[in-house]
Amino acid sequence: MNPKAHITAATIDRPSTKDAVCSSIWIIHLVGLGALVGLVGVLNADAIAAAVRVWIISPTYSHCFFVLPLSAFIIWRRRHSLAARAPAAEPRLLWLLPLPIILLLAGDIAHINEFEQFALIGLVQVLILTVLGAGIYRSILFPCLFLFFLVPAGEYLIVPLQDFTTHFIADGLTLLGIPHYTEGYILQLSNGDYEVAEACAGLRFLIATTAVGVLFVHLNYRKWSKIVIFMAATIVVPVIANGFRALGIVLLGYWSDNRIAHGVDHIVYGWGFLVAILCLLMAIGVRFSDQIQREEPNEPVSLSGPRPGAFAITVLVSLVAISSVPSWAYWQSRKVLHLNDTAFSAPIAPIGWQTAAAPSQWSPDYPPPDLNLAFEMHMPKLTPVDVFVKYYAGQNGGRGLIRSTNLLWADGWRLLSQQTVAATLADRPIHLTEAVITSAGAMRIIWWAYWSGDRFTTSELEVKADRLRQAITGSGGSALFTVSTPVQTDIVPARTRLRQAIGALGFVVSRLQAADRS
Repeated sequence: MNPKAHITAATIDRPSTKDAVCSSIWIIHLVGLGALVGLVGVLNADAIAAAVRVWIISPTYSHCFFVLPLSAFIIWRRRHSLAARAPAAEPRLLWLLPLPIILLLAGDIAHINEFEQFALIGLVQVLILTVLGAGIYRSILFPCLFLFFLVPAGEYLIVPLQDFTTHFIADGLTLLGIPHYTEGYILQLSNGDYEVAEACAGLRFLIATTAVGVLFVHLNYRKWSKIVIFMAATIVVPVIANGFRALGIVLLGYWSDNRIAHGVDHIVYGWGFLVAILCLLMAIGVRFSDQIQREEPNEPVSLSGPRPGAFAITVLVSLVAISSVPSWAYWQSRKVLHLNDTAFSAPIAPIGWQTAAAPSQWSPDYPPPDLNLAFEMHMPKLTPVDVFVKYYAGQNGGRGLIRSTNLLWADGWRLLSQQTVAATLADRPIHLTEAVITSAGAMRIIWWAYWSGDRFTTSELEVKADRLRQAITGSGGSALFTVSTPVQTDIVPARTRLRQAIGALGFVVSRLQAADRS
């Protein structure tokens, strides 16, 4: 027998055996990780479906469809270097699990979709970290963190961006000496009116640019100074560029007497301009790229011994954590809801006013409430005032009151202006949101506020935060309070009429308080 041949064969067989062991460890850990992530998806299907619906409905978040394939592609490109190292479960890092679980619980109680969705992505991060190990997680850190762009967040920026864009256009028109009048988000010029709608706020471009910017700095930069500067540019430049875009659209319409940049054209022109700005931004940024060291795919296999005990502990503890919030939510949903029906069933008698059944011309489009008041108030020679109070009790209350699909007016109505107004109800000063809407020549003014925690508020966030208190105390609810009236010729008498009507609705507060104590 040739000794050299024997040594050569043993040398060749050893790495292949090592590769086989490493491959089997990868299979075991990936199956365990896949099962845990799949369970997260099944138990939290509603929150995930809510995110996907937003991706489909809102063009602002259509880029989310590319996040998961892009992250998977980046990980796939690193498959050779990952295969050179074996995963190792790290149960010592399980202390991180309560962080996303607490956020998930808070999101479920307060019914804040963004909280739930961010918590789910955070939970997946912890599962990858603990099941595969810190070394593997560091190797795929960017594609893992990039998954946070799956969450359709940022709608709270629409109003500030609308305000900025409106002021930008108005200031630009003033500098150019073009006469105009601004009311809310409507700019009136001599040859037409221009509305800064939600789609014109620039949120869509800002979020997409931020996602592209994060990917760009990962591919081109390693120095933090360059990363910070470029990311700041991807936030500031789109906002200012959108202001110039909106101003340019108004000017094109004004100078061409609405023959150019009218209808769908203004969207096409606007997106062409913004895409050109993004390309220019990246063209400048790439000139300052850092030297990126390529990963060496042919690293020797680094294999640690199998740790079935650590893997089993990690999987079992993760199973308990993953199931905790859905189990609590199921328990809450099975609790018997006690309602004080008499709180809303007493006769309606506003002092000095007569009442009638609520008209069908307008009403808030909300889910069926647990308790409901709907009626019309009128005085001789006065235009009627419509009143709607929708009360939602128990754990499902907040979800019924604060939903993205809830509408105060149908699609046929168009918002003219919105602001906050003050009134007095049951000897307590309250603030309400005012909306002036129009449709087919008709105009209507709506005042509304939310009731939660024995007070009226115009903040959805306060209502959602109060759900946490209600979950602890086990009592309370929330409600929508609206009054509305048609606008005949002048809006001032309509506002006066609403204030008079609210002054006679003091009994609403006592009924809401009685419902809260049920």
